[in-house]
Amino acid sequence: MLAFGIRYLNGFVAAAEPDDMERAEWPPHPGRVFMALAAAHFQTGADPAERAALLWLDGSTRDGEISPPQIAAPDAMQRRIVAQFVPVNPSLVDEKKARKNEEKKGKSPPPPLQSAPGLIRTRQERTFARAWLDDEIAYCLWPDLDPPEAHRQVLAQLCAKVTRIGHSSSLVQMWLADKEETIEPNWLPVEGRATLRLRIAGPGTLEYLEREYNAMAIEDYASLKVVEKTASEDRDRKRAKKQLNERYGGDQPPRQRPRLSLYHGYARADTLLDGEAVPSTLFDPHYIALRLERDDSVYRALDLLGTLNVVNRWRKALISHSNDASEHIRSLISGHHADDRPLEVPHAAIMPQAFVGPEHATGHLLGLGLVLPLAVTREDRRELLKVIDRARRLKLGPLGVWHLNSVTESSPPWNLRPATWTAWPEGATYWSTVTPIAFDRHPKSKNRAEQQREQAAMIAKGCERIGLPAPREVIITPVSTHLGVPPAHVFPKLRRKDGGERRHTHAILVFDEPVRGPVLIGAGRFRGYGMCRPLISAIA
Repeated sequence: MLAFGIRYLNGFVAAAEPDDMERAEWPPHPGRVFMALAAAHFQTGADPAERAALLWLDGSTRDGEISPPQIAAPDAMQRRIVAQFVPVNPSLVDEKKARKNEEKKGKSPPPPLQSAPGLIRTRQERTFARAWLDDEIAYCLWPDLDPPEAHRQVLAQLCAKVTRIGHSSSLVQMWLADKEETIEPNWLPVEGRATLRLRIAGPGTLEYLEREYNAMAIEDYASLKVVEKTASEDRDRKRAKKQLNERYGGDQPPRQRPRLSLYHGYARADTLLDGEAVPSTLFDPHYIALRLERDDSVYRALDLLGTLNVVNRWRKALISHSNDASEHIRSLISGHHADDRPLEVPHAAIMPQAFVGPEHATGHLLGLGLVLPLAVTREDRRELLKVIDRARRLKLGPLGVWHLNSVTESSPPWNLRPATWTAWPEGATYWSTVTPIAFDRHPKSKNRAEQQREQAAMIAKGCERIGLPAPREVIITPVSTHLGVPPAHVFPKLRRKDGGERRHTHAILVFDEPVRGPVLIGAGRFRGYGMCRPLISAIA
């Protein structure tokens, strides 16, 4: 077994997500931990024994497949982003000109720091993503990885050199942990049920970091620059200047910020238990749940009545950010072939996650879930997670700008847990709608009782269409049994292609045996309507 212990000395993590600089990265990406080890190696002499151990750790000199670590990480609470003005490197500039440029930008930053006549240090606006941790210790664990004793000793020494993971304020103590002190991991590397993508280190990572760090060129440039400026002999200064121009064109060689491109899927350990053999729908119960958070809006929350607007906007965002994805993934998201023909097989559905059920439920939206068909492969899910990472910002017009963030805590709100909506793994016998079921056609009968029987038959047929047995009973009702859900008649109606409106209703479904969700029924099942929730979850 190999395990790294990481103690966050300040009680918070300061590290931004690669694709969202305003979102703190948590749980820690294994790739970032590896980069911290590599940075400690580069900055303390680049010992050959350390290099050999890191090459073994990233898999370059180790037989077998890449083995991402398990992660034991405490819950984290995102800190609100606050803009700060920080000093940048001093430069010889005209102070009045610098102030004038700031005024043109419409900003009024604090006055520059005056360190010497004519030498000023301007301040630039910066934001730092942070999250407070429930506990200060996290672990990266490889249960089946056993390094040679020489590598183990070197890795222990290298861990002691690591002072930060992420921003310079994210101070850590790192060590090689014993099996007895580690705790059960709560994030496991998977692909088929992954809800997060985390960067990992793979073969060639250390060599890539060496190229980006560019240590030899930086040191050579610095040595030549010293000779050019301080050599006593004029010929030595000229020779150094010539070499600087020949090798580097007079410019300092670049030191690039590394960007790891190798990702692996992760899921919470408590969602990976095997389910019982109960009837289930064509949709995967392990859908991708995302929290909806306000970014810039006059509204504190959005409610269920805005489901169509929010769902349609995110669907468009997913489609627009999937241009570089395969045609199969684009079809899976849009529900249409490239020639705009509807798919004949199940595709991705979006379902709202609302605060409903308890006595004081308000019905406001807590998040969205991307529900995938059971037939989706690990590779499909991996590619979809890439698209989701780029489509997290929602511009909703008058409703403002909102953001979709991953649900990473071990005990998220009840209504953000997939099991609450799917009754996984045991299933449930009684289900009731949270958004109304939209019908494919108008009932033909004019008699109210006959209409309800016809609607019940259409709903039963809709259950069979998604792989469930026909319910024993379908009760048509104008209101939901879940507290906090608005009546059916106040929900906006779905539009047909001809411009007409589809009828919809709330309903209660009773099955002869427990069934497992997601239960999405009717004409709007891919767009947030026809979403049912087990009644047992509302009572629990």
